[in-house]
Amino acid sequence: MERKLLSSVLLFSAVFVFTSCLKSNDDDQTNYADTAITAFSLNTLKQTKHVKTKAGKDSTYQDKLTASGYKFYIDQLKHEIYNVDSLPYGTDARKVLCTISAKNGGTVVYKSLTSDTLHYYTTKDSVDFSKPREFRVYNREGAYCSYKVTVNVRKVAEGVFAWHRVSGQDARLGALTAMKAVALNSKVYVMGNEGSTVKLYATADNNVAGWQQLAPNVTLDGQAYANLMALNGYLYTYSNGRVLRSQDGITWEYRGNVALKQLAGGYNNIIYGVTEGSVLLSEDGGTTWKSDAMGAETGYLPTQNVRLFGFASKVNAGVYNLVLTGIRPSNYVDDSGMVWGRLLGTNDNTQTWNYYGQGFSPYQTPRLTNLQVVKVGSQLLAFGGVGIGGYKAKAFAQFHYSVDKGVTWRKNDSYSLPKNFESDAASFAMTVDEHHNLWLIAGKSGRVWKGNLAGMLAKE
Repeated sequence: MERKLLSSVLLFSAVFVFTSCLKSNDDDQTNYADTAITAFSLNTLKQTKHVKTKAGKDSTYQDKLTASGYKFYIDQLKHEIYNVDSLPYGTDARKVLCTISAKNGGTVVYKSLTSDTLHYYTTKDSVDFSKPREFRVYNREGAYCSYKVTVNVRKVAEGVFAWHRVSGQDARLGALTAMKAVALNSKVYVMGNEGSTVKLYATADNNVAGWQQLAPNVTLDGQAYANLMALNGYLYTYSNGRVLRSQDGITWEYRGNVALKQLAGGYNNIIYGVTEGSVLLSEDGGTTWKSDAMGAETGYLPTQNVRLFGFASKVNAGVYNLVLTGIRPSNYVDDSGMVWGRLLGTNDNTQTWNYYGQGFSPYQTPRLTNLQVVKVGSQLLAFGGVGIGGYKAKAFAQFHYSVDKGVTWRKNDSYSLPKNFESDAASFAMTVDEHHNLWLIAGKSGRVWKGNLAGMLAKE
């Protein structure tokens, strides 16, 4: 049962002095002053699990989840407590028993969800964590530290992906004859061509229908859209032989001149681009460029729909793999798309970019019109229009995925097209935002779909 604070506590709470829990400027050790929450954990929770009966019907049952193994982080600078590893889908966060420790035996209370009333915390009373809660810890003099406590629960079942039911549609996006999308700073940007004019649109990543047209302060050529990329708080593109960058899509600055087929992307503070027979890199935001170490068969480098992805090693700190994907022009009779890989961060100075080849049929890289590839956790997801050359496929027939950094690809039935999907086969875009939402933007119709990838990421 919840118990309200004694009237004496409420009386002096109006006049106490806030006690800081920030780090000391003179010491690297965390300084909790004289009051702070030092530990937070959950006890056993209820979880609704979804199963299939022998007859194939959907059914549910109640189970218990031992939540003590889910670590909660206490940020003494921001006064926030939260779990990075979300609780499983179906966990009931409305009635939760938790265990809290406080420095110097401080008194812990929490604020009501509907008023300013404060309640004593006890290990026997359940707390509703369906929304973030304010907890306070008081010292003996009545001063307190306030914490925002958030219990994160997965909103999507593991292994399940579903498009949100949204009404995002913009005729201006539908008018683009070519486009590319990227996510940056809680926004999604789409650059494309409408006839001979380059257009740039942006919307907040929580609003599929809030597109606003931006007016860049520079003149961009017809291939600028294909070179659009994002890295370290900046948008980048390549136009008229020069690299440009912007923080808002409006004010662009010139960085450097370089001969590129296409900007590929960036990882670990380095920008990569593809030129004739070589991969170039820039370590200073696109101002100066140099050739990277190349293996053989450089004629198979992709020059269209080029994307670059980085995968940090889960075993060795500072070691990571780069993957370069894309296609060659339609005049090449290829049986697949082009994928290259590069290992970095080891003491082996002989590592180079290497071509993965085309000998993995039927698990070859899809060679699709306007091939779109995004990173989903440790996987790559590909989608595109009609097959090109020796690769036979209907437009938008299937999503493909790779779990081995682009070496082999398989069809993925876990991802399905949004209902009533239609698009121009050459003008559409796909990207993943900072909240793990997959965006699909269709040319011709101008429809926009967004779906959360949390369920797919939970499988890893």
